This record gives sequence, structure tokens and C-alpha cells, in this order.
Amino acid sequence: MKMTDASPTLGVVVQDTDVRAPFTADEVDALRDALDSRHLLVFRDQSLTPEEQLTFVARFGPLCAERQLWSYVSNSRPDGIVRDGALRFHSDFAFAREAVLAISLYAVEVPQSGAPTIFANAVRAAAMLPQALRDRVEHATVRNIYDFHWPDDQRIREHQMRPGMPFHDHPLLGRHPRTAATVVQANEMHTDRVLDVEPDESESLLDAIYAVLYADENRYVHDWRVGDLVLWDNIALHHGRPAFERTEARTLQRVALGNYTPTELVPNLAQLLGR
Repeated sequence: MKMTDASPTLGVVVQDTDVRAPFTADEVDALRDALDSRHLLVFRDQSLTPEEQLTFVARFGPLCAERQLWSYVSNSRPDGIVRDGALRFHSDFAFAREAVLAISLYAVEVPQSGAPTIFANAVRAAAMLPQALRDRVEHATVRNIYDFHWPDDQRIREHQMRPGMPFHDHPLLGRHPRTAATVVQANEMHTDRVLDVEPDESESLLDAIYAVLYADENRYVHDWRVGDLVLWDNIALHHGRPAFERTEARTLQRVALGNYTPTELVPNLAQLLGR
């Protein structure tokens, strides 16, 4: 099993590997180590049923039943979620007490015009902060929020949220639950503000953090091909996407890892989604 870097910043491409085949214990350990150190695994030219994707992904942590154990990020399926439009950088469920641990997407349909996913390394960003900025945010707390009916390509502020929508306060510089690495827990989709500072200072701090976090040299752009399987650490990485042509089919089969289901993290989720 050979691995090459997907980019200088993050990710590995695992060469010539059929994830349906048995793995040795040493191979699984090597993949887990690569996920911890590089945060993203890419496997090309796969052919997977949802059950086969589940079997592979379960090697890396507890499967998380969202609607069910798998779902579809799709604009062509009637059960598709996150159907179209751009997504600002985020980590899934960063607005809850615990984010999703990891996410796997398998490309079933890909637009000819392209519809990449862009990843930013929140561990590397924490290590790359200028010392003066790090000193200012070392003990800072951010409020992360979400409204399930707000466009995902637009920033929302807390005063704009509908009643009952979720929020949670997190250290701006937190600890990764598995690796203990320092990680930036502010993101451009969910973070409303830095707490206990004036609004102008909050905006200045977030702008300075994002300048490091979302810099080109801290990103990896994954241009999807049919048959791609990607697994990434949702806490170590933020992800987003540009808008794409709505008339072209895009379907990614999704499996998530996590300690809690969405309804355990947001108990009134069904009510919120029904509004």
C-alpha cells in the first residue's frame, strides 16, 4: 500500500487500493496514522455500495446514524441533502457541543464542469498563527451558531437566527479529542463572534484568524472524479465548496463518524427542520 501526499498542506492519496479488499492490521494502523497526521485520505477508482463504504469507514471510529447510516449529498436524488449552492468553510456540527468526528464521501455523479470540495487545515493554522495574534486568542471563546433555514453561502449573525436554533460556545483554540493537537474552532459559516470583547475587536480577530486558516497555502482542492472515496477528519479540517452548475447531476454518498447522532446533539432537530 503506497501513499503520496495529496498536497503540501494536507491529505494523502492511497495508491492502487480496493477498499473492499481485506486489510492487514498493519495497513489499518498505517491508514489511521495517516488520517491523524494528514487528516484526509483519498482512494481513486472505487466501486462501492453504501454497505461497503460503511464497512471501510467503520475501521476509523463509531458510525453515526444521521438520517440513516448513509445519505446522499445530491441535487439529483429526491432524498439528497445540501443539494446545490456554495458552502462557506465549516466543520459539520461545530455549532453543537461536539462536532462530527469524520466524514466520508464517495463520488457517484460528478458534473463535467466540476464541483470541487475545498479543505483547510485547522491544525496547521493553529500552529502557524503569528505569536502576537496567538497571545490575543490563547484563551478566547467563540460562539458558533446555525440556522437550518439560512443559506449556507451567507454568514448569519445570532440576532438573525430563528428561535430555538442551536448554538454552542467553544475555545477558539481547542484540543483535538483524539490527537490532542491544537485546532482552530472558529469557522466562517458558524462563528458569530469572539465572546467578551467589543464587536470591532471580535471582527478584527476573526479576520486575522481566517487570513491564516483559509490562505491558499493552507488548502487542498479536491476535484472529484466518479469513483473517488474521500475520508477526512472533520475537526482537524474545515471544508467548503464553490457554487456549481445546477443543471448537472452531483451525487456524493455520505457516511459520518461521531459519538452522537444529530438528534442527540440538537434534540429539537425535527421541529427546527420542519419550520
